[in-house]
Amino acid sequence: MTSKKKHRFLLGALVGATAGILLAPKSGKETRADIKKGGKKAYKKARATGAKTVAQAKKVKRTVTRDAKKAAKSVSHTKKK
Repeated sequence: MTSKKKHRFLLGALVGATAGILLAPKSGKETRADIKKGGKKAYKKARATGAKTVAQAKKVKRTVTRDAKKAAKSVSHTKKK
């Protein structure tokens, strides 16, 4: 599935879920509680995903920095010969 198709699917799912919540035969109080609960769940998931992304980025940074230092040393040793 291409990225564009994934975005369209997620947008459709979001619109469908929103319509389902707003059109459900519940009181406004229950609907607001459902929306609040869903928002909290989405927030927690986004925070967890963000934390994982930051950890992966830090790992990549360390690897790139280490490899760049090795390459720089290799180049400097080559030039001295």
